[in-house]
Amino acid sequence: MDLSGTRIDPSLLRRLGVEPGVATLLQFSTAFCAPCRAVRRVSGEVAALVPGVRHVEVDAESHLDEVRELGVWRTPTLFVLDADGRVVKRATGVPTKPHLIATLAEILPAT
Repeated sequence: MDLSGTRIDPSLLRRLGVEPGVATLLQFSTAFCAPCRAVRRVSGEVAALVPGVRHVEVDAESHLDEVRELGVWRTPTLFVLDADGRVVKRATGVPTKPHLIATLAEILPAT
């Protein structure tokens, strides 16, 4: 399911703990997923480096309705969301820090 360009329902985002912001790295994880820890580390570092970016990690098993609605079939799955909750990029596996920063550069306001 390709959600690129799709605006996710704001009520669904609220249920997942996503608040309005400049950009959000929305990560779906499971308890025993080793790559999920790597995505948490990379996403957290990027969020700390890039102003206005938030990282929200969601336990996929605790949010099965939302997981189904978004078509998350494996963990880790990472959505890069713009300020309007639109999906800019979706990735499974562990992205590199430069890759995430480049993706965010496409949607962040120029400073």
